Amino acid sequence: MDPDVTPRQLAGTWHIVCSTFPMWLSGRRSGPTFTYTPLADGHRMRDEVAYRTRRGARRIMGTDTRVGTAAYRWRGLGPLALLTSTWRIAERSQADTWAVITFNRSLVTPAGVDVIVRAAHLSDETAFAEALTAGERHGAVPVPVPGVGLGG
Repeated sequence: MDPDVTPRQLAGTWHIVCSTFPMWLSGRRSGPTFTYTPLADGHRMRDEVAYRTRRGARRIMGTDTRVGTAAYRWRGLGPLALLTSTWRIAERSQADTWAVITFNRSLVTPAGVDVIVRAAHLSDETAFAEALTAGERHGAVPVPVPGVGLGG
């Protein structure tokens, strides 16, 4: 059974620590994060994906609309407005320090898994180890996290 995960519970910045997504595994992008900001309606949130390349910081903006207890539909903003993707929280820690996101194939991306850790808990060795173990369970490999000696 899916957990009940509201935009308010997801609010804040999360670091991707494990993934199956080629964009994070190619070596051309580093330090990927998701920042979720709940919107006033309680069912949507602003979604900012940030990462670094050799040319500097980049970001992808979108809006996530809740479509189930733990499922969301992402729609890009601006030039990406035609793109959508459905994702869900497949697993999360009891302490809400990490979560596993599974996402469906979209027009331009394959299906995959990201394991994320809240920014405030990156230095928490227990939370980080649990997230890496969750990544193993879901077939996701560690992604280096800049500035963190654990797992990266």
